[in-house]
Amino acid sequence: MTMQLKCICLYGKNGERRDVTLNLSKVNVITGASKKGKSSLIDVVEYCLGSSECNVATGRITQTVGWYGILLQFPDSQVFIARAAPLEGQKSNSACYLRVAREVELPPFPEIENTSNIDAVVSFLTAKLGIPEHVTEVPDYQTRSNIHIGFKHSRFYLFQGQDEIANKRTLFHRQAEPHIPQAIKDTLPYFMGAAEDDRLAELENLRNLKRERTRLQKRIAETEGLEGDGLQRGYELLAEAADVGLADPNIVVGDDDLIRVLGDIASWHPSKVEGTDDSGEAYVQIERQYRAVSEKKKNIRARLRAAENYDSTMGGFEQTVEGQHLRLRSIGLYKNLSKSSACPVCEVEHGGHSSGELVILNAIADLRGKLEGVQRNRPRVTSYLNSLREEDSNLAQEMKKIRGALEAIRRQDPEVLDQASLDEKRARVAGRISLYIESVDFGDENLPALRSELETLYSQISALEEQLDPERLKERLEAQLSCVSESMTKWARELGLEHSEHPIRLDVSALTVVAETPFGRTPLYRMGSGENWVGYHLVAYLALAKWFIEQNRPVGRFIFFDQPTQVYFPSDNSITGKLDEIEEDEDREAVKSMFEWIFSVVEHLSPGLQVIITDHADIDEEWFQEAVVDTKWRGDEALIPTHWYQ
Repeated sequence: MTMQLKCICLYGKNGERRDVTLNLSKVNVITGASKKGKSSLIDVVEYCLGSSECNVATGRITQTVGWYGILLQFPDSQVFIARAAPLEGQKSNSACYLRVAREVELPPFPEIENTSNIDAVVSFLTAKLGIPEHVTEVPDYQTRSNIHIGFKHSRFYLFQGQDEIANKRTLFHRQAEPHIPQAIKDTLPYFMGAAEDDRLAELENLRNLKRERTRLQKRIAETEGLEGDGLQRGYELLAEAADVGLADPNIVVGDDDLIRVLGDIASWHPSKVEGTDDSGEAYVQIERQYRAVSEKKKNIRARLRAAENYDSTMGGFEQTVEGQHLRLRSIGLYKNLSKSSACPVCEVEHGGHSSGELVILNAIADLRGKLEGVQRNRPRVTSYLNSLREEDSNLAQEMKKIRGALEAIRRQDPEVLDQASLDEKRARVAGRISLYIESVDFGDENLPALRSELETLYSQISALEEQLDPERLKERLEAQLSCVSESMTKWARELGLEHSEHPIRLDVSALTVVAETPFGRTPLYRMGSGENWVGYHLVAYLALAKWFIEQNRPVGRFIFFDQPTQVYFPSDNSITGKLDEIEEDEDREAVKSMFEWIFSVVEHLSPGLQVIITDHADIDEEWFQEAVVDTKWRGDEALIPTHWYQ
């Protein structure tokens, strides 16, 4: 269980609090007549979880409620969030109250105050669910912006409003709103697990490797140029050194002594200007400090590259093992094609797995064990990488400050500025001489080492580009959707939905459910009757929830369904919610079967999933009545007590 709903609270302007307490890891039914506030519960919960607008319908709720609150249950703690109702004429209010504890006692109205804001609350929930920094990738030929994935993008899989659950054109929550469909398409690969949690770090690593490749290519080109010119280039550098005062203009050097003399020049360091005050000495000291920090930064960068290479290797191993695991699971999809368990020799029915199935199951278990080992080590590697990156960033800031101090001294003392300008020229000459000596004196060893390092970089870049290839991510997502499709097809057949004799799957490109028929894909909007539309919404959401639970993805472990029986019940005339209000015997049986199926799925996934259903239906069965929470909202009973507005 990552996050479930413990309680929904309304704080009346009269100072009272109205609680709707829910059961964890079970089906919760809130039943009642029309216009009693059932559908507003989804809007209340979503508003407290960071919705940009408060969509609670204008009426008694908005007239009497000052704060909306929810109590969330996490494995290690409880989180209470209260959000102020919008002021008159406004669509939302950012004022929030947040309390976190092992067990939270619901606060009375006088204790509710503005201690936070909704952006901070959403950031807290993002971190609490374990969603790392992750940015979606946009192809170069498209103009839309990247998305920084957070908790708000997981809400698409938690709610099905009354106008959504029976909609044949849209499948996901808020899909009909502008820009939302593209946001779902961009973020679904992450929540499914197709895009690894460390993908952003790997992309940054790839950029760093490419920058290092460019730097190394330039260094090799320079070294090859120096090595090709030979001694002639050495004498030219000696002349340059004489021009800037690093050597006697009248010096005569033979070929045998050229490297030695140039070596002495290459070791040159700036010194204090004669006749100047302490600013010259300060300049030299600060410049030495700059070189020391620069050298330290080089060492940190080298350690960072080594750690990133190790992390990349570990990630590649993990991805390979995960790919094999998914392929083995996909193989398991076809085991239902043959229903017979009879021995082909004696034709006697037998139980247990075949040898082939045992091989697959053992391989899956072995791969899962390897994956768990890698995942246990990843937090330590990530922590080490983060510490190196932080130290690298701090050193960069320190170098920036030192450069500022050097510039300040240069502006204040013209003589120091002249000396600094001369020192810069001398430093450039000394640097070229140093590079020349390395290439000539040790060229046979140095240049091959550089070329070998470049080849290693090419291999690392190629491996990362292949790992981060968008097409590979798409293939991985398709493999995962095939696993989800197994549950969808099985459950669609249990509900007796049309076209379920064919494989049922999610079509991410169109954000709908499709049946894979011999004549092509049949999308949801071409499947007749509201019964099918509601059924496939339920099947899709519960199948995704099952995947999120099994793969431990950072998505809340509850689903809110509003009015799933609307296609059967005469909601405008419904009084008791009993099944006998439905005219057709076939429809009454369908309603009962639908609820029984939801209960069985939640029980199968227990304690991983909580389902909250608001509906007219009130089935006279023990298992249903035990799931009814709060009072039945009929007559004077409703979400808002009558004395709040009378």
